[in-house]
Amino acid sequence: MSQNNPRLSILLWVTLLNYAAQVPYYLYNYYFPYRVPPTPSSIVLLGLTLFWFLLGYAGFQKGTKFGFSVLASFMVVEALFYLHSFVFGAFFFQIQNPNMIIKFVFIYGYVSGAAAAWYAYMLIRNRRYTGLYKAN
Repeated sequence: MSQNNPRLSILLWVTLLNYAAQVPYYLYNYYFPYRVPPTPSSIVLLGLTLFWFLLGYAGFQKGTKFGFSVLASFMVVEALFYLHSFVFGAFFFQIQNPNMIIKFVFIYGYVSGAAAAWYAYMLIRNRRYTGLYKAN
């Protein structure tokens, strides 16, 4: 996998759609039933993680060393987050939610986590071919 690889745009869209899915998730899970607005800290945290991803993605596409590290770290953390939820049973609880919108958002989140794991693996495995590191 190298910089400006069009296949990397799949990761971009999968991740951006996962962030976009948080809006209907929040509306149907919290706002509509309880009229609870999002807390400033939740908005800031969501924004910071999105910034983390976009900074890494843009840096990697430009061929910077920090871009590789930032993007890989984001993908590893996202993959581990969803793996943790799956291993400790949250997935099985979440999939039983009767609301189809919420169920879809949960399932899509796990798809995004799997994509992050795959891209992290491929990125780290092929790092010497990205031009960021010299092959020994």
